Amino acid sequence: MKFPIQFKIVVVFSIVIFVGLSAMLFVSYRVTEQNMYRIINEDMINTKTNLDIYINQYFLVHKKRMSRKTLVTEKNRLSQELSAGIGGPVTISYMNEDKIQTESASRSQIAYTINRVDHQVIVTLSFPILQKQSPIGFLNYQKDYSQLYQRNARFQSIIKMFAAIIFSFIFIASIFISRKITKPIRELTERSNQVTLGNFDIDIPISSSDEVGELARRFQIMIKHIKDQIEIIKQERDEVKQAQAQSKVFFDNVTHELKTPLTTILGYAQIVKDNGFTDAPFFEKGMNYIIHESQRLNRAVVEILELSQSATLSTTYPFEKVNLSEIAKEACEDMRIKARKYNINIHFELQEGLFVLGDRDKLKEVFLNLLDNSIKYGDVNSVIYVESFKERDVVVVKVKDEGEGIPAEDITHVFEPFYRAKKNILKEKGSAGLGLSIVKNIIEDHHGAIKLQSILNEGTEIKISLPEDWK
Repeated sequence: MKFPIQFKIVVVFSIVIFVGLSAMLFVSYRVTEQNMYRIINEDMINTKTNLDIYINQYFLVHKKRMSRKTLVTEKNRLSQELSAGIGGPVTISYMNEDKIQTESASRSQIAYTINRVDHQVIVTLSFPILQKQSPIGFLNYQKDYSQLYQRNARFQSIIKMFAAIIFSFIFIASIFISRKITKPIRELTERSNQVTLGNFDIDIPISSSDEVGELARRFQIMIKHIKDQIEIIKQERDEVKQAQAQSKVFFDNVTHELKTPLTTILGYAQIVKDNGFTDAPFFEKGMNYIIHESQRLNRAVVEILELSQSATLSTTYPFEKVNLSEIAKEACEDMRIKARKYNINIHFELQEGLFVLGDRDKLKEVFLNLLDNSIKYGDVNSVIYVESFKERDVVVVKVKDEGEGIPAEDITHVFEPFYRAKKNILKEKGSAGLGLSIVKNIIEDHHGAIKLQSILNEGTEIKISLPEDWK
């Protein structure tokens, strides 16, 4: 059976105090008893001296010689006068007393006995009456010491009462003190039980500055750390779930993107095989579809490989100091031919001398992807605006089109692989929805940031920010 700390403290306190008070009572009793015996002994010695004086004075006053014979004749009268003078009954006896008294008398020693009868304490003094160092008789004297014993008994009772009061007071005080001492421990136990149940939003109301208070503060810090770690674990769990969900979507999209052209290729290949060259127009149409879908499939595979390469942690680029405005200008000029197919004009205003640390080819790939998206999703007979400038230690490039825009619910997903806004209609086949994902990964590898803003029926603007020197 387990005993609580409070019970142990009370028991230990009680035992210690009980032993201490018992020892005090024992010592007090012994000291009081010895003191009482000392008083009786001194009183008996003084009484014996006085009786010797009274006996000698008695014979001198009556002009008699003290002898065995005169003692016999005068013993009654002598006893009466001694009793009156000493204040107690005195009896005189002869030599034919018991052996003990005879031996004591022969040694001229004082012998007294203490008798207790019905709450009375009587001390009997016996000593020899000497004549020229020879005993001629014995004297017995009795004195009542009941008051002395009662006084000592009352003193002992008072001591016992005070001891009982002190013990009771200390016992009750030990209960309150132990309760106060163990209260923080009980609070910690209760809070720890709440923690085991998963409740970490607890407060420990302990303000003491002793070891228990320090323990409570450490316990509170530990709970905070555990809570923070649990939050981190939950966040990582959610991120893992999100990554798993994104991986599934990515896999489904990859499967779909690869399955569609493969299905077309296999279908037309099977028909061409079955029909042979008998239907020349259908044969040419089928071969064109096979070539076109093969090219689309090839582009999709290349984009997937690029996305995988840009997303891996082990990717390293040959960073060098490059002119970002010059790269953007080259990309604009390269994409003008494609833009003219839809009567779209690329207008650029690029600040000169904007240098950053980066991979020239990858940064050009970023601008080509952005311009390609703007052409695909921009309106016919519209303008694509490209501008670059410097903000403090950051180089900014903006690409804005005049297309249909992206719905608000789709903006947060446009950087996900294979994601395309539902309302956007492609003007050109072959888009797998990987361009912005690749752009985002490349910009992040360059320690930059990309931001997209779009308004329906007005257009979309993408803002790229790259640090001049991020090392």
